Amino acid sequence: MSTPKLYEFAGSCWANAPKLALAEAGFKDGAVELVTVNLAEGENFDPEYLKITKSGTVPALVVDGQTYTDSTTVVSELLKRAPHPPAASASTSTSIIEEIHAAAHDPNATLLFARDDADREAKISGMTKAFLEGRQKALDKFASSAPAEFKDFLTKKQAENKQLLEFYTGNPDQATRDAHYAQAAQLWKSVGIVVRGPVTQALQKNGGPFAGGETPSEADFHIIAWLARTITNTGVEPGTPAADALPKLQAITGGHAFDPVLGKYWDAWLKRDSFTSNKIH
Repeated sequence: MSTPKLYEFAGSCWANAPKLALAEAGFKDGAVELVTVNLAEGENFDPEYLKITKSGTVPALVVDGQTYTDSTTVVSELLKRAPHPPAASASTSTSIIEEIHAAAHDPNATLLFARDDADREAKISGMTKAFLEGRQKALDKFASSAPAEFKDFLTKKQAENKQLLEFYTGNPDQATRDAHYAQAAQLWKSVGIVVRGPVTQALQKNGGPFAGGETPSEADFHIIAWLARTITNTGVEPGTPAADALPKLQAITGGHAFDPVLGKYWDAWLKRDSFTSNKIH
């Protein structure tokens, strides 16, 4: 039986969920081969990778002749094969995983969309503009010579990325900036709703600090991957304790206080080797 292959990227939010599962569920080093797909250089748009997953996203898992192409299924399939899978709890609803993955508060979108003029300038001088430029270079290359089966997909991605990139490289008028910032505001509003609602409720059920209770559950791998990237997207340095990390998130999402379970959750993860060794952010 061949070694499973997990296609991932260190900068990918959702690839962090299966990497946490590997670390927490007792997989030995080398039990799963990690294959890096550099999203910052647009390697996920290479037609050879699109043959593995037509969505061009990570993670993707190839195991036992099957390919799984979303983080929810990838984590689930890994845990089926784990030496020490997390205990299932009747109080931990899998619906929180669906909530976390909703497009309304997509962590990739809160990364790429600026909240205001100051945030736009920060993204121009930071990694956002460089990331979009790397993607555009790859998309221009691959779209021009793509096989017919991927041509429409790549052409659409090429146009979408170009439009967003030009928001940072060009001089958008006030109406364009206002529309962009309004979209960002809606994203962050949704973040606040899911943090104060479903996430908090999940953390309250089993006595904490995790949704699974004293130790992380399958749902926790998704919750913390999303929360870590979302907190980083506020401009907070990775690994910052809750006392300093959460106020910025609270302010951006409307200012209403978070339940104390959120801070306990965040700080509990900061102490785990799986979180620090994978440099989750």
